[in-house]
Amino acid sequence: MKNIKIIFISSLILILHSCDLNLQPISEIGEGSFYKTTDEMSAAVIACYNGLQRPMQNEWMLTELRSDNSRLYNLTTTSTDNTLLFDFDQASVSATNQRVFEYWEAVYHNIARCNTVLKEEYLNVIKEDGLRNQFEGEARFIRAYHYFNLVRLFGPVFIVSERISAQEARDYDRSPIEDVYEFIIADLKSAIDKLPLVYVADQKGRATSWAAKSLLVKVYMTLGKIDNETLGLLEDIYQHSGHGLLPDYSAVFDISNEVNNEIIFAIRYQSGGIGLGSPFGNYFAPQLSGSSVINADGHGYNYPSMNLVVSYEEGDVRKDVTLAENYVNERGQTIDRMYVKKYLSPVLSRYDGDKDWPVLRFSDIILLYAEVLNELEGPSAALPYLNEVRERAHIPALKIEDFSNTHSMRMALEKERRVELAYENHRWFDLIRTNRVLVVLNTHFMEEEYYSQLPDGVPPMTESSIILPIPQKEIDVNQHITQNPGY
Repeated sequence: MKNIKIIFISSLILILHSCDLNLQPISEIGEGSFYKTTDEMSAAVIACYNGLQRPMQNEWMLTELRSDNSRLYNLTTTSTDNTLLFDFDQASVSATNQRVFEYWEAVYHNIARCNTVLKEEYLNVIKEDGLRNQFEGEARFIRAYHYFNLVRLFGPVFIVSERISAQEARDYDRSPIEDVYEFIIADLKSAIDKLPLVYVADQKGRATSWAAKSLLVKVYMTLGKIDNETLGLLEDIYQHSGHGLLPDYSAVFDISNEVNNEIIFAIRYQSGGIGLGSPFGNYFAPQLSGSSVINADGHGYNYPSMNLVVSYEEGDVRKDVTLAENYVNERGQTIDRMYVKKYLSPVLSRYDGDKDWPVLRFSDIILLYAEVLNELEGPSAALPYLNEVRERAHIPALKIEDFSNTHSMRMALEKERRVELAYENHRWFDLIRTNRVLVVLNTHFMEEEYYSQLPDGVPPMTESSIILPIPQKEIDVNQHITQNPGY
């Protein structure tokens, strides 16, 4: 049973879906005079949490599939879905790619929900100061999370901080990257002050002040802010948050143990035919595997790269939790086909899994802590934290003699983050913030045997293909918008 009931209220659904987002992705959603009581505001906040699910449905395409962790299984298929996915896999995304637009649309839709909650007149219906602050902090955290993803994926984007009319949307223009980050940081600092440190048991799963601090750390590190302020935030989370590593890596992803002590924030799912189930078990299970891996077959998406598979050291328990290299079919035959296991959970019907998607985990924070210590104090300061994560994975601790300089520790931490956080949508963003994406991806295209099956291989990835295009549908609505270079 989920600790936080993430359930839509039918009247709220009608209100929040009252605009045509296909025509006005950043335009107003008319909420009428619905928000008059604390209970109605509570429902609006829950809708913001539920609204995290729809962007996540495509986010793995924009992150994992574009990284060296994943590829498509079959180069020859001509299905519409796989044709769209080829673009991500081979760094050739166009402005008309439907999956890019779906992600963009879903994110701005949920930002609109957050902006509704943040309207002063609606917050003022809540008479209890603590609850008012909590609701405001939750909406600011979710909005900041969305904008952090948008700016990393698309560069300059629209800052929409309040309800706007359709005409205003047509005249909007994108804000510079610096302004977007300033907006994100302001939201997160406000959320840190307003959110509680912990919740009572039946409210666990909501964003805490520690979640906002953790996201702020990731923002700072993306901006290259490796300094004492960032170090202080990491020390505070590490020492005082109450979060910690679970002894067993597999327990982190156990559906009977969700919202556990290692999870700082997750996007939550609930099976049972109520429209809140996770699709990822079916998405990532092998195609044509019947019910051998998961009920109702799989799509074979997010196929593990061989480069990732061989990155796991012998005895690393994380590998078996994260992926499989084969499965046994219903006739007892072993089929050599890899797939992602991390999001498997029993389903009665397709796309209705119960497993959450972790967004912020304590191991992520530990490894970021090690990164900052390495840059500020050197490998010897970082090593204990790197080894803390490795020892939980049942692989040998490294010694200071294994590191000749700061760079060698950087590379060790990059590899550790990759295998620890595989298929949690971190790898692409890690390569972006460390300026390693072109080197790593172009090496991947040359060395992964899969790509050699293409007549001309994969053209080298260039700087202009790092940032995604603004969806053409958005530009068609607003002629003032300029497209990203290279599209």
